[in-house]
Amino acid sequence: MGAFLYGYDGTYFTGILEMPKFLRDFGDLQPDGSYKLSSTVTSVFASIVQAGEFFGSLGASFLGDYLGRKGALRAAVIIVTIGCILQLLVVGSIPLLVVGRFILGVGVGVVSNCVPMYLSEIPPAAIRGSVVSTWQLTLAIGQVIGAVIAQGTKDYENTFSWRFPIAFNMVITIALFAGSFLVVESPRWLTSKGKDDKAFRALQAIHKKNEDLDAETELSILIEARQAEQNNEGNQSKWSDLIKVPADRRRFYCAFGILCCQQISGVQFIFSYATRFFTDIGQDNAFLYTIIVDVIEVVGVIVSLFLVNRIGRRPLLISTGIFMTFTDIVIGAIGIKRDRSDAENTAIVAMIMLYVFAFNLAWGPLAWAVATELSHGKNKTKIMSIGTAGFWICAWAVTFTLPYLFDADQANLGPMVGWIYAGGGVISVVFVYFCIPETIGKSLEELSVMMDLGIPTRAWKHYKIGDVQENFGEDEFRNSAKRSKMNRGISYHVERSEAAAKEEEAEV
Repeated sequence: MGAFLYGYDGTYFTGILEMPKFLRDFGDLQPDGSYKLSSTVTSVFASIVQAGEFFGSLGASFLGDYLGRKGALRAAVIIVTIGCILQLLVVGSIPLLVVGRFILGVGVGVVSNCVPMYLSEIPPAAIRGSVVSTWQLTLAIGQVIGAVIAQGTKDYENTFSWRFPIAFNMVITIALFAGSFLVVESPRWLTSKGKDDKAFRALQAIHKKNEDLDAETELSILIEARQAEQNNEGNQSKWSDLIKVPADRRRFYCAFGILCCQQISGVQFIFSYATRFFTDIGQDNAFLYTIIVDVIEVVGVIVSLFLVNRIGRRPLLISTGIFMTFTDIVIGAIGIKRDRSDAENTAIVAMIMLYVFAFNLAWGPLAWAVATELSHGKNKTKIMSIGTAGFWICAWAVTFTLPYLFDADQANLGPMVGWIYAGGGVISVVFVYFCIPETIGKSLEELSVMMDLGIPTRAWKHYKIGDVQENFGEDEFRNSAKRSKMNRGISYHVERSEAAAKEEEAEV
């Protein structure tokens, strides 16, 4: 439901921006008798929620550390509800609507931080990618519902047309709050706080129908991981580790980078402005096209669920990133022509739909999966907090600047904005190739050890973690030439295949 809330908020407002009654209440009267929102007001209305999400992501670090994943989620529910109420109080009040959307964004920012972490910490390694991908699936379903509700209320001549889509957020928060009592707290968070008894009960509840996993064994692994961290530098989470400790620095730039790269190819302009974009390029069925785009998102994520644990993270991210860049280039190329035919505008719509499918095949679900996997450790909450904050900064930048880039009375680029987002797509593909290792099939504890060992990016696929008892001897470890590349403490033995050794030599 947390992902549903995030997804719903991402699309219902793009419909509101084109509703006649909303334009009369908040827009400016034009010489022809119509009403229109200025580029500035449109930009602020659409992007202020991302500014709130940025601050919510930063605050999620403190909420997640002290209240746990469930506690942070309940706090987010309260914040979102307050934001919705403020937007509904006074008709025509731009400041109140802006403040309300900002506060709502703070709550969604907390959700975007704690829910993916929770999803990554609960399942076993074999299905972790698919479970985290359900975040994007539920998000996409929320977007479909948001688009459908906007389509259903747009023709009402009273404030119900735009007030109901906003108020529906509170229906979601009520369901989210009730659902939080039906799930267990993250065992990894519980063990990090020394609550081993509660962690054991949580593991029993999670694995009670899985005969292949034993709660006692799982708990012993979590406790050993906690003790290893305590032996290294104590179990205290520190912001300075993100800069001073090599392994944590690498965790940070991997999580931060992949989440920022998810946004810089321009997907947020589709989420925030799809209906207006389709209207401006002359499409009569803009609301219907928005619904189709959101349905394609759902289909893309469903297909992804069958691929993510078979193909791996890196191949999917790189291949779809290249394809998304291609669609951005085609959109920009068609946009060069000012007097486009209906067929050419339809081709732009088709490219957007193909882009959305490819995005949800990999980048939508996997960016979150990879970020939560590679940030695992005592500083995970802090790393994900800054990572999601970076995500929302990029989302805000795209949302805020698009009206100024696209609108005829501003830069007047129109669909040529595709050229700009294509550049972001190239950066994303390059970043994944050089910085993001393959994580498929490995537990979070294994991934954490591999980070500590400083294993080269393209060699991860072939490395195998030895038994947890096969540690380096303390004297041998402290004298090791690799010491400077590792996290400060004792790491685990790693067995390398012949292929991995060759890859490492080639990379060096």
